[in-house]
Amino acid sequence: MKKFTQIMRHYAYFLQALLVVALGLLGLLLIALLFRELLPLFQALFSTSISKSNAQIMDEIIVFFLFFEFTAMIISALLHHGHTSLEFLLGLGATALVRGLITNHSNIEETIGIAVAILILIVSMAIFHKYIKDEM
Repeated sequence: MKKFTQIMRHYAYFLQALLVVALGLLGLLLIALLFRELLPLFQALFSTSISKSNAQIMDEIIVFFLFFEFTAMIISALLHHGHTSLEFLLGLGATALVRGLITNHSNIEETIGIAVAILILIVSMAIFHKYIKDEM
C-alpha cells in the first residue's frame, strides 16, 4: 500500500508540473494577444471619423484589459503554485463589473444590478480583510 501511495504522489507531482507548463504556455499566448490588440487600438486612435473612432477605441481598450486581466490571473496562479487568492478574484470581479458599468449603462435595471454587485464585492473584500485574511 505504501508503494501505491508513493506512485500516486509522483503522478500528482507530474500532473502539477504539466499544469504549470500549460499555464505558462497560456500566459505566453495571452501576452502575444495582448500586444496584438495594441495595433487596432493605435489605428483607431488616428482614425479620421471621431465619433466612430471613440467607440472603437473604447471597444479595443475593453478587449485589451480582458487580455491583461487574464494574464494577471495566470501570473498569480503561477506564483501561487496553481492557485489564485480569493482577494485577487474578488478584485478581478469588481474591476470587471466596473468596466461593464462604464461601457453598458443604457438599461437602468442592469445598471442598478451591476452597481449592487459591485457593492456586494466591495463589502465581501472588506469582510475578508477584517475577519478572514488574518486567520489564513
